[in-house]
Amino acid sequence: MLENIVRMGMEFQHLSQFELRQICYFIAVVQANNNFSEAAKRLGIKQPPLSQRIQALEELLSTHQKTLAVKLFDRSKRPIELTEAGQAFLVEAQQALIHLNRAVSYARQASQGEIGRLIIGMNNSIANTILPEVVQEFQQRFPKVELELHEVTIQHEIQMLKNHQLDVIFQRSPSFDHNDPALSFQPILEEYFVVALPTTHALADQSKISLKALADDAIILPSLDVLPFYEKVVTLCREAGFEPKINQTVTVTGVVTLLSLVAAGVGVSILPNHVQTLHREGVVYRSLQNAALNRQIAVVWRQEDSSIVLRQFLKVIQEVMNLSLLDSW
Repeated sequence: MLENIVRMGMEFQHLSQFELRQICYFIAVVQANNNFSEAAKRLGIKQPPLSQRIQALEELLSTHQKTLAVKLFDRSKRPIELTEAGQAFLVEAQQALIHLNRAVSYARQASQGEIGRLIIGMNNSIANTILPEVVQEFQQRFPKVELELHEVTIQHEIQMLKNHQLDVIFQRSPSFDHNDPALSFQPILEEYFVVALPTTHALADQSKISLKALADDAIILPSLDVLPFYEKVVTLCREAGFEPKINQTVTVTGVVTLLSLVAAGVGVSILPNHVQTLHREGVVYRSLQNAALNRQIAVVWRQEDSSIVLRQFLKVIQEVMNLSLLDSW
């Protein structure tokens, strides 16, 4: 790519002799029906400087010409007319100015994070909580930014972020590795856990349920290989004085599937509170009593990422969550 840029620079070097003002003045004369006096009036300048600029442009166009000089206007005619060279130059010059104007606009928009692309890694926890509001707010403010959203697993999200496959992720953990110099972590919310029960369960009428009350129930948990955090549930059950009856005949990771099994009476489950946004028929949610079970969700990005689009996205999260604006943002 660098070689292409260098090559283009060499090809365009001769254009450095031209002034943008000359080309703009030329088009202004054409727009004034080839009337130099009218064009000068519209431009707010005197006619002689305008004529001099056009003549200078013609001289530059004539450089390296072996025969006739390039003339943009036929001044022998009344009214003045564009020459064939002038007509050809006009078409391409107008396109060049359109592209240049677009480049100026894009540069200004990019400097404000108003255009660009952001690749977001998401999961159930964030999708069922703040992500819809954040995405909606961001797209309203920055409609020209392309958001690319990918569902990712805990096992792969950090590596994908470091490999530049993702620009920002939402990591779930009881604590975060703030010592990783390559990444920035900013906790944005905390999850607590609830009990998911069949509506026919004997405990369904209670507002709060202790872990010990589930000692005789089969418990369905997401795959511990995929979501190792749920080992904490097993540990808390043991601390409560019983060995949990984890249903070993069920292997499930998706929350929707898991809730379907709860509705079917296969067992009960202990899940983060975001599942309460999923109104599954046949399932009720109850508070978990006397169990220190929670985890944080942090927005994570590469420390060295200087993207303005990313900064605007982080700012939207900060505003939606009503968080203090920290240096790391």
